[in-house]
Amino acid sequence: MTYFNELSLFDRSSTIALYLTIAIFLLIGIVYLLVKKTKPEMLKTTKNVSVGFLLGYAIGLLSILFYLKLDEYLSAGYIDTATFYPIIALLATAIILTVGALFISIFKKSAFKLYSKISLAVVGIFALVLFILNMVDTYQLGAMDTTSETLLYIFTFAIVAVIASLSLVFGKKTEQADHTKSIVYAAVCIATSFSLSYIRFFELPLGGSITFASLVPLMIYSYMFGMRKGVLAGAIYGLLQFIQAPWIIHPVQFLLDYPIAFAAIGLTAIFKETGILKNKAVLQFAFGSIIAVLIRYFSHVVSGIFIWGSGDPENYNAVAWSFLYNSFTLADLAIALVAGCMLFSSRAFVRQLNVHTLPKNIVAQANDKNNVSSNVHDDNDF
Repeated sequence: MTYFNELSLFDRSSTIALYLTIAIFLLIGIVYLLVKKTKPEMLKTTKNVSVGFLLGYAIGLLSILFYLKLDEYLSAGYIDTATFYPIIALLATAIILTVGALFISIFKKSAFKLYSKISLAVVGIFALVLFILNMVDTYQLGAMDTTSETLLYIFTFAIVAVIASLSLVFGKKTEQADHTKSIVYAAVCIATSFSLSYIRFFELPLGGSITFASLVPLMIYSYMFGMRKGVLAGAIYGLLQFIQAPWIIHPVQFLLDYPIAFAAIGLTAIFKETGILKNKAVLQFAFGSIIAVLIRYFSHVVSGIFIWGSGDPENYNAVAWSFLYNSFTLADLAIALVAGCMLFSSRAFVRQLNVHTLPKNIVAQANDKNNVSSNVHDDNDF
């Protein structure tokens, strides 16, 4: 109890929030099972109410935690407000548009594609304007090292290009009848990863931590629904990580350390979608996870070389220090591999993943075949 009282207001609040969230999930699970058993006709209503409640709860909780962390960082002088607030405005715009996309996907699916294109255009234009303004301000202040800044942008573009090309070229376009299912699963997996990220074995002073398998739910989501959806879910999770610990010195550093780094986790499904190591789910997951986290690692390293490593601590040069400092992601990978491979080594678990991602008509056909098969066996018994 004494240790708990010594924590900051944010740390105490986040600890309480973690246990409260676990309790709410357990309570909703119990209610769902009771309704399924006693009043199955109310199952759909229960599911919709639960999703709505969890969405509102998540937004409210994240807003409170973000405010507390922001107040803590502002008091400590960690934040450059001239850079920070425009990024917050961009983040708030993206969140509002994402919530709007969720409601449109549920209530008016026909408008979802058009809304998504308009939303991406709005966010893209907003980001471009912020980038141009930042460039102008930097040049006016005479603070830009042209060589370093140019390399920073080149490496950033290269990482984005790798993630985008792998997901678009090798990622298969899903033809699922129920797109709402993938959105709901994304929300659940992102929320679970975010909750697990609060269970930390070790936390570094300049950002970054080793967590209790917080990447595994995102990796599972990518394996279930493909790289394209996995990359998007990872980018959203990266924005939540920024809310959890808003370290920002430069707009490109923000992109590299948050949305880009975690978008790479969506590449976990690369071996499944390319058909390599077919029928060996545990190997597909393991090698896909390694590739995904290595790209995340490189994204953090590039950020560190130009931002965090500039102080050259302990006589390391910036490159060596950034590679060393960001190696915490490899420890995070080791934990995720152990937990994930234990799950994927279970045939029942993999079977459930595949069943949940199949379109309803295929599942119905499979059930019909199973019923026919069981009837034939029953007839033979006579």
